[in-house]
Amino acid sequence: MVTLEAALYVTGRPMALEELASLIGKAESTTRKLLEELAFEYDRRGGALEVVALPRDRYVLQLKPELTPRVGKLIPGGLLSFATLQTLVYIALKQPILQSELVLQRGTQAYEHVRELVDKKFVQATPERRTQRQETTPLFADYFGFDHDKVKMKAQLRHRMRKILEEQRLAEQNS
Repeated sequence: MVTLEAALYVTGRPMALEELASLIGKAESTTRKLLEELAFEYDRRGGALEVVALPRDRYVLQLKPELTPRVGKLIPGGLLSFATLQTLVYIALKQPILQSELVLQRGTQAYEHVRELVDKKFVQATPERRTQRQETTPLFADYFGFDHDKVKMKAQLRHRMRKILEEQRLAEQNS
């Protein structure tokens, strides 16, 4: 189990069950059970990290999403500004969306946000007439723990946003 944890930590990306099984020299069914145990251990600890099972038999060790807004600015090179993150959420919920429509809704700063999101490979921009069509990438889904299916992704994102807003409301009431 230690080697699985080390592999997930070192790669910093989702890894296929097949790849992990090969690494530790065990059957995929055994490897899956070990990964489930590892995920349970992380959950039991209640720490900042979690092991997440992704679609297509992939696993990732990641920071819990609810902590990203608080510590994202500490990541070397920065993660995303709050405004850029808002643009990313808007794209994810409205995709596919034309950049011209995005700029109407988010303002001219959206051009810079899109450049950054494309550079970080969270968004792909495809030329369409005199503008571009924006959509999230598989990396976006993997990084934030969403399904690759756009309809399911949108539902998961809405659910997560409601949960965050509810937690913020409760925190404000308790302050």
